[in-house]
Amino acid sequence: MKKASTQLEQKIADAESLTYSSKVNPEDVALDLAATARTAFDGRIFWENDKLVYLGQAGVDFHAALSLMTTEARSEFKNLALQYAESKTVSNVTFFGMMHSLRTSLARHPSRTFTLKWASVSIENENFRHSIAQILKFLEHIQKRFSRLVDSEALNLLAQTGSRRYSSNNVQSDDPEKSWLTPDEYDAVLRTTWDFFDKTGCTQSTLIRLLSLQYARRPTQLRSLKFCDLKCGANKKLKKLQENEIHFPAAKEKDSESEFRGGKAEIHPIANHLWHLLQIQKKSIKQIFQQALNVKLSESDLDKLPVFTTASRVRKSIEWLTNSLALNPIEHLHHELFHVRANPVLRTIAFTQNLQLDIYSKATKDRVSAPPLPLSERTQKPILVSANRLRHTRARQLARQGVPKPILSYWLGHNDPTAIDSYYSDPAEEARHLDEKMSKGLTPLAMAFQGRIIATDAEATHANDPSKRLEFPSGYDLRYVGHCGKLSFCSTTSIPIPCYRCNKFEPLVDAPHQEVLEALIYRQSQERDLLKVGGMRKLLIPIDLSADIRAVERCIELCKIKREQKPRQDQQEQTYKKEDDQ
Repeated sequence: MKKASTQLEQKIADAESLTYSSKVNPEDVALDLAATARTAFDGRIFWENDKLVYLGQAGVDFHAALSLMTTEARSEFKNLALQYAESKTVSNVTFFGMMHSLRTSLARHPSRTFTLKWASVSIENENFRHSIAQILKFLEHIQKRFSRLVDSEALNLLAQTGSRRYSSNNVQSDDPEKSWLTPDEYDAVLRTTWDFFDKTGCTQSTLIRLLSLQYARRPTQLRSLKFCDLKCGANKKLKKLQENEIHFPAAKEKDSESEFRGGKAEIHPIANHLWHLLQIQKKSIKQIFQQALNVKLSESDLDKLPVFTTASRVRKSIEWLTNSLALNPIEHLHHELFHVRANPVLRTIAFTQNLQLDIYSKATKDRVSAPPLPLSERTQKPILVSANRLRHTRARQLARQGVPKPILSYWLGHNDPTAIDSYYSDPAEEARHLDEKMSKGLTPLAMAFQGRIIATDAEATHANDPSKRLEFPSGYDLRYVGHCGKLSFCSTTSIPIPCYRCNKFEPLVDAPHQEVLEALIYRQSQERDLLKVGGMRKLLIPIDLSADIRAVERCIELCKIKREQKPRQDQQEQTYKKEDDQ
């Protein structure tokens, strides 16, 4: 025993001599102290009484929803909800969307536990069914840890019901308020944006709208932008292009390490007018942060800052970082909290609000109000703008310029090659695919003109609708070639070359179809030329217009037959008229 005591004393002495040795500091032996600790959560999701809070983003009040639960059940539900959020089984946005649906269901149908009766009435709600897959996973998580709170029969019913699958048909829609904007509508939105900037000098709202009009990025990508995403000189990735670059943070990318700015950046060259506006925005953001933090920021500090935020958001974020997360704001300028939420960006794109840098007040009321958009020539109502419509529109515009589908999909930032189908549908592109797949014998029939020849405007299906008139540019003039017979504006977005293969096209018998044919033949010859500086062909993949040429040739032939038949028809009508008179 004495020997053991002596050994212990010796170890203590050795430890003391090690601790105070001149060669070893106390911190040198403090290795991996957190090896057995629980994984730390970022602390941005927490309960504030009965309100579930996502700091700086959202909040869901469960007070009424949990009113019938026992104290124990309510406590377990809250703890397991935080545990589920911490597990990152779903994204924070998805988690809060699911919790919002669950709260609404519980508030409408209060229950002490999640019973079969509660599930049977909840699934009648459409919003609940939309989130049912996420709700099922969450309730399974709860049952494994606190089985008394969730009945197995309720889980079985939710599993059998399944989620409702949503599919967007806007790209095929004839609704002028859902699908792409016509060129006139797009130009009107663009003019309104620049007129607003000239009147108010509001750089932030102008930039959000211009970037959306130019690149059609999602609101979450715009809100995630930092000034380090603006590249010039040696920092550029596309060395062969002279333009500066903007690198949009990815969105909806699978397996990304982080919801915020996770995944690969989407690189695009940027025009000088947008670059200059971004430099003005950078000075304004710098001033806001320096005033709020009372420090002078370096150039490297500026690169960490968000492109879009507000003075009030910066002040709140400083408070959140300091009081809620125990972080030094100056050391965390890169934090997501400083970025404005996605919803205000979405509303700014839609022209329902302006995103002001400064504080809202009566003095800035005129600047806060979003400018009214002009009337649509198709609906006679103000043009409706949304981020999704602009993605449809830009996809359509680029497709009509001849950009191949794979390149367009890459431009839109898609990882799934089928994702573009939700935004893009072009008769010409579909016809080219059909042309490749069909045999030579069937191709002329498949690609031939299928429309209905009309002799006058009065014979058109929509004779009194000026928006259905189709024109072809000839020099400095627009030559009238026919009407669109469908309640759609797809053909009004470009010269009507694809219309000649559309069975809804109603070409005028005396229209200059020969000029259309000659233009197509000339364009096809340009496509077949070698790529050269200054030439018309600027794409790496040539466009095959042979199907369009065949369709126009067929149209010309039928128009000729129609003209030849007209004198005989007139003569017959005169004969019938004489017989009736007698």
